[in-house]
Amino acid sequence: MADYQLTQTEKVIRRTVDGASIPNDPANRHYAEYLKWVEDGGVPDPYVPPETPPPQASSAQTIAYDHENRIRALEGQPPLALGDFVDKMRP
Repeated sequence: MADYQLTQTEKVIRRTVDGASIPNDPANRHYAEYLKWVEDGGVPDPYVPPETPPPQASSAQTIAYDHENRIRALEGQPPLALGDFVDKMRP
């Protein structure tokens, strides 16, 4: 892990030791330290986008899902997994 990490925008550098956001401003002493570090051969870690959380079912979808599985139980069918139910409901 490098001392610094690039961010989604070129306007800010992230210092990895404490997570500080350093603005791309030559008058900022922390940014000057970063530039010196790069000049001395430092290579910042690349930007890594955060993982996208899985979509959450809305209240209406959860109610419809529960209702579908109650009907399936009355009909003697196995319950659907939520992902299968959502796929089934897509046009």
